Amino acid sequence: SRARDLLRKHYGLGVGVPQPSGKERDPMDLDSPAFDAKAYYEQLITTASLPTLLKRENELTSEIRQLDGKRQALVYNHHHELIAASDTIAAMKTRAESLDADLDLLRAAFSEISRLGAEV
Repeated sequence: SRARDLLRKHYGLGVGVPQPSGKERDPMDLDSPAFDAKAYYEQLITTASLPTLLKRENELTSEIRQLDGKRQALVYNHHHELIAASDTIAAMKTRAESLDADLDLLRAAFSEISRLGAEV
């Protein structure tokens, strides 16, 4: 949809649905939508040595912490953007409400002008 494409463009995600590449269909690639955790685990546990497994565990733990930090930063940033937008909307509402009295005066003035014009 148009709204989804605009949001994707705003957040730098690209427009439309990207076509999956070979890497994106790889069940052994952790970043692939086709990732198969059970197959990855079986392959890793049967082919890797204990030091390699421990190293991979440390790498994955570090990556998980980094991704969690990025996720928290995104939530924090979006939360503040929502609060700022809410404050802006509240300020606009206050300003619009203060214009009501001025608009009533203007409406009365135009009515008087119309009445005077009709008399002439």
